Parts: sequence; C-alpha cells; structure tokens
Amino acid sequence: MRVTVPDYYENFHCLAGNCPHTCCEKWEVVIDEDSAAFYETVPGPLGGKLRTALKRDEDGDLCFPLNGGRCPFLDGENLCEIHKELGEAATSVTCQEHPRFTEDYGSFREVTLSASCPAANALLLGSEGPLTFHTFETDEAEEEGDEWLTYLLPLRARLLDTLTDRSRPLRSRLVSFLSLALSAQDCLDHDRPEDLPEAEETVFPPAEAPLFPAALEFLASLEILDADWPALLKQAEAAEKTPQPEAPLERIAVYFAFRYLLKAINDGDLLSRAELVVFAVLTVERLAPVCGLPEALRRFSAEIEHDDDNLDALLEAFRVETLSLNRLLAELEM
Repeated sequence: MRVTVPDYYENFHCLAGNCPHTCCEKWEVVIDEDSAAFYETVPGPLGGKLRTALKRDEDGDLCFPLNGGRCPFLDGENLCEIHKELGEAATSVTCQEHPRFTEDYGSFREVTLSASCPAANALLLGSEGPLTFHTFETDEAEEEGDEWLTYLLPLRARLLDTLTDRSRPLRSRLVSFLSLALSAQDCLDHDRPEDLPEAEETVFPPAEAPLFPAALEFLASLEILDADWPALLKQAEAAEKTPQPEAPLERIAVYFAFRYLLKAINDGDLLSRAELVVFAVLTVERLAPVCGLPEALRRFSAEIEHDDDNLDALLEAFRVETLSLNRLLAELEM
C-alpha cells in the first residue's frame, strides 16, 4: 500500500515529559476494547488502578475520566505510568497514534501530524520552503478505492499547486483556490466527477461583509476545550491586525488542504472543506498578534480538529450566511 506523509514526518519525536502542552491533559482518551481487555489481566497495584480508573462515559465508550484535568496515569514528571511500567504497546490505540491523523482511502493511506502537538507544530512552521509530501510502499494489501478518487486526486494536486505558487501574493492564491473549488463543486453537484481535473476558476459575485468579528464570535459559541479560548478570541477581536509572513501561512494552508480535501468522497462537499482551509489561515493570522503564530495554530487545531462536533458545525456554517463564501472573499480583499 502507498502511504503519503508530510516531508517532516520522520523528524517527529514526542517531547514526553518536556512537552509544554501534554496531550494527557484536558482530553479524555477513549480506550479501545483490546486495551481494556488487557488491562483486566495486569497484576499488581498498577492493574488494580487500571481497573478502578476504567469507566464508561455518557456515549458508552470506555475511558479514563480526567482527575483534576489530567489523565490519572500522568505522573508528577508528566510521564505515563502505563508506558513506563508496561511499554508503549500497553497504551491505548489513541495514545499510540497521537498526534497522527490517519486516513485510509482503500488503495492508499495518508498520515498527517496534528498541529495541536507542539513538536509537530514546530516542524510544520520550522521551514520557509513549500510543504511537500513523501510517499513510500508497505506490504499491506490494497483495497479498492472510491471511483471519485481518480478525479479528486489530480484536482487536489492543482489546488495544492495554486497554494504554493509563490509568484503571486498569498491572498490572491487563496482567492484562486476558492474559485477553483467552487467550480469543482459544481461538477460534483451535477454528478460530473470526470470533469474535476479540467475544472476552471469561476467568477465570484462582489464581496459583502467581512469575515471578522463574526468568525471569532462563532468559534466562541462552539464546545470549548480550553477554558481561556473564549478570552483569547475576545482579545483577537480587539487586537490590531499585524501582517504575518506568507511562508508559514502558506504551509498552514497546505497542511489543512492535504488533510481535508479528499474527505469530499464521504459526502460530495468539496467547497466547505476548501473554505475550511482559508478560514483556518485567516483565523490563525487574526489570533497571531495576541499569542504568536505557532500558538495560534496550536489552539485552533486543538479546538477544531480534535472535536468532531466543532468541525461539523464549522463546515455547516460555511453553507449559510454566518461564514459564507462572500465573507471569506471580503476578508481576503481587505
């Protein structure tokens, strides 16, 4: 099977106890059934603690409820007791995979590293060059992929090329990116996926009200992971806009585009995911004067990418006036 990863993937190393924002805090981790069954067999004090801590949440999922906002197995050195005593293989699937986002498309797989992770975030923003991707082969058997992928893959390649065309200002590229995505959405809406590779940019109507502050107010209305997130959004609303360097913003755009655009095979909604790409760039740019660009990206990723309800609500908001395409365009033209 072909596996594609970002060019910095092999350089990733967990910061473990030195991580300033450990993933063992604030997030309640779901425990897979195999790990839970294994925990039933662990002897000694650790085994007793594992079985006592394991609970079912309101959705019926097994988890370790947080204790004071921390995983009950996170010790005083910010290290995992399970990992230390039993090895990495004894941790849950979620803990072993984080911060990897893995998408299987049948005949190939794509893996990204979440920008909410400080180590992955630093790698993503640690280069001035265009973000590229590496592909390697594994011994795993391939399965048949969705037929739309034949057409979506070359379209995504064109969209990524648009984002990385440094002969043009980034905002101009983002407008072209949205324009091409809008034209491609028309192909999908009219069941013409074979026309996707040849889709051309379309003409937009005049832009209307800008994106902000409505976008920040909308984000504050979603489920909150970190208690100070609404305050950060309020600060950004009042802060003076400060231009950010284009290279890292471009890399952020490519990160989101690579991860989300192909998900259109699930529901045919390419445009909303393209709008997500632009929305992420503009929002991170807006937050950056308050907390710095890396932290702005980390916070946005944590609040949106790790909460399916928040992500779904955001995609839905692009389909109505709240965060309409016209608002995105108005912000890009400011």
